[in-house]
Amino acid sequence: MANGIDAAGRQQHFDAEHPQPGGIGLSLLFRRGERPTVGAIAQLVDEARETGLLACVSHRPEDDAGWLELLASGLTFDLRGLTPAHAGEAIEVEQAFGFEGDYAIAGYETVDLVPSEHIVAGAGLEPVLRVMTGLAANLALHLPVRGVYWRSAHTLMEPRYFSRLILNWLGGGAFPALGLTALVLGADGSVASRGLAHFTGQEMQLEGRARETSADTIKLAVRVIDHLVRYGRISEPSRIGTGADALVAEPSRVGRLVLVWRGD
Repeated sequence: MANGIDAAGRQQHFDAEHPQPGGIGLSLLFRRGERPTVGAIAQLVDEARETGLLACVSHRPEDDAGWLELLASGLTFDLRGLTPAHAGEAIEVEQAFGFEGDYAIAGYETVDLVPSEHIVAGAGLEPVLRVMTGLAANLALHLPVRGVYWRSAHTLMEPRYFSRLILNWLGGGAFPALGLTALVLGADGSVASRGLAHFTGQEMQLEGRARETSADTIKLAVRVIDHLVRYGRISEPSRIGTGADALVAEPSRVGRLVLVWRGD
């Protein structure tokens, strides 16, 4: 699939019994032979605190096990698939962001960063997600990572693109919708999210408008997603913004979907 937004040519539908894509955590992609060892990660964490990697190793089994537990901001995460163990889980990319031209994942291996069993019950909470993505952003800056795969949206991001967006978000900037969610264009010009439910419990579908370019609709969808992540689940009709540019958001009667249309 080409780098960028899916043009699915169909409406997206979501429901509570069959949530759109699942999965907890993310994967760092490495060329074969470049996956780090447990010892390399332990050394990196120990040496990189002065450069922003604020974590420590909280549990380290035998190195042959190929994983360790990292502690960051009081939360623990497992880093799995380190050399010499087998690589992490396989990935299936449906959308990619930040790459120049086409991307390829054939021959690449993954190292998975996931919430540890101590916090897995709260893995969908925003504080956990912020710490996990921040940890991944810093690892991507210190390791020869070739791509960052976000499992809940099946998206692949160029490492510098991922780190820049995440660190900006953690610093108070906009939510990185083009990466931590995917956006799907409908045949009617609407834009639907995929993976937003991981953050808010709901997906979003924004109506299109005649004579509006898909790029402009996508930009508006990104702003809507940022609003929904900031303010949480929509349980009753509400307005987003004011004046001529206001939008109306209303929960669908079917499934975990928020319908958004123009207020005028």
